Amino acid sequence: MKKLFLLLLTLVVSLSFMLTSGAAIATDKKTDSEKKPAAESKRKARHTPLSDHPLTQEERRKLNAEARKKAWEDRKKNMPPIKMIYVKGGCFQMGDFTGKGDDDEVPVHEVCLTDYYIGEIEVTNSLWEHVMGWSFAEDLDPKMPLSNISWSWANTFIANLNKLVDGFYRLPTEAEWEYAARERGKNIQWAGTNNDEYIGDYGWFSYNSDGKVHYGKQKKPNALGIYDMTGNVWEWVEDNFDFDYYKEGDQDDPYGPDFSNWRTVRGGSIYEGPHKVRTTYRYGQEPNLRNKVTGFRLAE
Repeated sequence: MKKLFLLLLTLVVSLSFMLTSGAAIATDKKTDSEKKPAAESKRKARHTPLSDHPLTQEERRKLNAEARKKAWEDRKKNMPPIKMIYVKGGCFQMGDFTGKGDDDEVPVHEVCLTDYYIGEIEVTNSLWEHVMGWSFAEDLDPKMPLSNISWSWANTFIANLNKLVDGFYRLPTEAEWEYAARERGKNIQWAGTNNDEYIGDYGWFSYNSDGKVHYGKQKKPNALGIYDMTGNVWEWVEDNFDFDYYKEGDQDDPYGPDFSNWRTVRGGSIYEGPHKVRTTYRYGQEPNLRNKVTGFRLAE
């Protein structure tokens, strides 16, 4: 009887164990079956594109091109005005007509120019930033003449400007600059006047500038309507610089010597006295030099 009781007890325990194990296995199977869809969902999510129709490389290239074109058109549409002064060509005696200039201003020689245009004012910070999309400093006054610019950077700007507006802008030649400053080649020592007492009416130089570059068009223009060719900032021209060029230069539309380590600047600056802001005064600077009182004006 006792053995029968023990046998039955063993049977009950075994049966309970089998039932418990079966439930656990079923639970594990259920858990595994539930995990599979979740894992599959995550796997699909990782490989599902952001769009049902992802762009091809060609489509992305086309969209980028359209965006660049629109930005370019907006810049062209909102271009700051560029006023150019027409200069009727002709022949004149280039160089120091007073006999009081420097050695590189002689001999006086005849030069003949075809018609051209020259900028009413010097290129401003605003125009530079609009064309280039950046500026050399964050706190530059947009209305101020551009300065601290090299000859090389000036030509890079002009290339970008021409591409933007389909134009033919360039730097003036040295002969064009002097011809315009002298009101088509007249014997005028300072752009606008022959009287040194009135230089300050036409430009900013050491006597009245207080050592600061000033806005354009604050002084009187010369007879052609061109401003600030006396002082304010030096102006790059296209020509290479050579002290002896006047002895052997071309007569018709000269572009300066073929080679030099310097490029020519004209007009003087806020730091110069009457002698260096004359219409015939010449000076050379390294083309990659950035001088805080050197800018440029356009020609075409």
